[in-house]
Amino acid sequence: MKLYFRLFLLLVVFFSTSVCIKPDLENGCDPRSKSYFTHFLVKNLANDQSASCVPYVDRSVSNFVSYGVFTFGSPAEVVTAAITRGKIYIAGLFDQIAATTGGGAFVWSETAKPVASTYCPQLDVFDETVSTYGTINQAVVDPEGNLYVLGKFTHIQGYPRRNLAKISPNCKLDQRFNANLNVSSTVFYDLIYLDGRIFFSGDFQTSNGAITNVPTTTFREHVASVNAITGLIDDWSPNVTGTDVRCMTTDGTFIYIGGGFTAVNSNGAGNIGKLHKDNGSTFYGMVDTNGTVNAIEVKDGILYVGGIFSSLNGGSFPRSKLAAIDLSTNTVTSIFSTLVISGNAVFDLKIYNDQLFVAGEISTPRPGIFKIDLLGNLQSSNYLLDGFSTNAYRLSIIDDKLFVFGTFETVQTLDRKYFFQVDIPSDKVTSFNPKLFNPNYDFQGIALKMKDQVIFLGGGFGSIDTSTRNYLVELDLYTGLPTDWEPNPNDMVTSLIATDNRLYLHGQFSLIDNTIRQSTAAYDLDTKSLLSWNPIFPAASIETMLYYQNSIYAAGNFTAVNSAPVNRIVKLDANSSSFDSSFASIPDATVRSLQIWNDELYIAGQFTTIPNASLHLAKLNPQTGSFIKTHTDSFSSNFSAYSIFVSDNRLIMSGQYQTTSPFTGNGLSFYSLPELTSIQTNGTLGTVSEFARTIDQNEDQIFLGGFIDNVAGQSRNGIFSLDRKSLTLNPWNPNFESGTGVRKIIYHQNAVYAFGNINNPNKRYRVGLVKIDPISANLY
Repeated sequence: MKLYFRLFLLLVVFFSTSVCIKPDLENGCDPRSKSYFTHFLVKNLANDQSASCVPYVDRSVSNFVSYGVFTFGSPAEVVTAAITRGKIYIAGLFDQIAATTGGGAFVWSETAKPVASTYCPQLDVFDETVSTYGTINQAVVDPEGNLYVLGKFTHIQGYPRRNLAKISPNCKLDQRFNANLNVSSTVFYDLIYLDGRIFFSGDFQTSNGAITNVPTTTFREHVASVNAITGLIDDWSPNVTGTDVRCMTTDGTFIYIGGGFTAVNSNGAGNIGKLHKDNGSTFYGMVDTNGTVNAIEVKDGILYVGGIFSSLNGGSFPRSKLAAIDLSTNTVTSIFSTLVISGNAVFDLKIYNDQLFVAGEISTPRPGIFKIDLLGNLQSSNYLLDGFSTNAYRLSIIDDKLFVFGTFETVQTLDRKYFFQVDIPSDKVTSFNPKLFNPNYDFQGIALKMKDQVIFLGGGFGSIDTSTRNYLVELDLYTGLPTDWEPNPNDMVTSLIATDNRLYLHGQFSLIDNTIRQSTAAYDLDTKSLLSWNPIFPAASIETMLYYQNSIYAAGNFTAVNSAPVNRIVKLDANSSSFDSSFASIPDATVRSLQIWNDELYIAGQFTTIPNASLHLAKLNPQTGSFIKTHTDSFSSNFSAYSIFVSDNRLIMSGQYQTTSPFTGNGLSFYSLPELTSIQTNGTLGTVSEFARTIDQNEDQIFLGGFIDNVAGQSRNGIFSLDRKSLTLNPWNPNFESGTGVRKIIYHQNAVYAFGNINNPNKRYRVGLVKIDPISANLY
């Protein structure tokens, strides 16, 4: 709708202004010209964002970026959630939140924030072999703006692609391109684009099996080439013998390779090689090194090499991990002959004008990274890396900016975990900070300009835009981005509900917003001010809360409220901290779920009396708490009910129990209202230990989430959907991994939100929460 509206505005602007323009003025860059407005309209209708004298009006709409929750650097769990007033509130055991992009992310070039727009959707780099995010080692952009990524992954945007993929300028997977690389333990190191082909390198070789079986079974030795349109492997097949090829560069005709190898095309070679882009079988003699080469750069006929070596050409030229080779004579130059680099290895090199940036596991002449001119003179720049380690592994240059990836945590005392950017002309560390979640090791890390105002970052980080958030977070409903609100409770929030303008919380906290609160609190959502509402409950004793007619019904395992005896369910004033003492229901065990229907209160849980006999389920008077009715089912196993939900004059109940009469089943029951008589359905849960913890619905479907593996004989992990009319299982399936536990489902504005211990739905990396299409089950 937003798109059509903006297009309508463009048309209005064009026609309303063009009638006022003189027909003889035809300067295409003059806003007074008709041709200017014609160009303006065509450019914006075509979504052409290229630079020109005619502006592009950004008509992209918000796109949801999924943020995950973490604690002490590990994935965590969302325990409860609510949606109101264009915001998502999530709570649980976590101290950090970050955008779960996988090892490749699109960020805005000015702010480093993740792009949350249809203008450029995220890649969701995923690796099913380890059931977590995938990593990017290298990437390149071709002249048409297509992005090629190389690393360790099995899926991009939910589609299967193994280790090599092509991304179109609209940031979506190009499904025409598929190299069909085989499953292996291969490490892929580097790639370059040249004349419509993608050249890539790694440690793959014949002894590890065929690199691909498409279009035929094909073997390659450490280097290979594929068509940049189709991804199909071609006949370029140099024979590189040894451990690996770690780096490549080109002068447009020849491809120079470095790594750990002993021969090229059956001729002896020491870690440096030269290959022709079209004829890979010819041997060209090169200088050798006595150790692995990790990085090479070429400029003005000089090849710069960095690695682990200490000499070249059989010891004739001592060099400390860095050397320069004159390609016209194939000789080692005197550059860097007096330079001493302490540490393990040089891992990357980048040239900017007459400056060479050197990065690696090095301690001197500078920790992690230093700058030297192309004559070998050390520059005074010192970035003072510190933290977890001082290693800088990968470098990229975009325009006048240097991008540095590694394992450091501070740069010149600035907080820059695992990445920083330098403005090269001023030699100043910039404010650009994507806040990577994990460090980048060895050969991980790349930055490229994807398109106007968008930068692609690749590496081993998994997530970006990492922020400290303790136990409670507010997210924007439409973008997924966290807001600036930080209530900062000092312990877990385990239960919350939202009304039109209030948020009610309960948990284990004793301090929130720097104010003492004993496990409960409430906020005015207009002002974000902490309210005086503060009934006293034992910590984490409330299982569920319900707002009804200006009262808060709270239920759980507590036996006291405000130091007065109250058994497991209470009716609280929504404005004051008092409770209604005339509401006198006394279930004998935990109450886990509440529902209001037809001015009657339904409760479910572990109880067996209330004091009337009521096995897990009862109907109460919401004003007095007095018992009205229960069901007549018989259970052979009756641990607890966890959730109830009302849909079309029917009540759905789920829990850890087994029904024997009148209908046999595990953990899922249906009752007609108001009688609470049983309804037979076509399937139940697989075992008595499975149960749904949360239920919501739309016009056609009922969505259930919990600790589930099987429904009606079909595999469903954590979440499933029933037809709202027939109560039968739907084919809808977001394909969560086994072990997923969903604690909260909310259907809102044509989307299903699931919260809990989320395990990688539809082959995308997610932690704690996910937004799902209610029809296709695809992820946002």
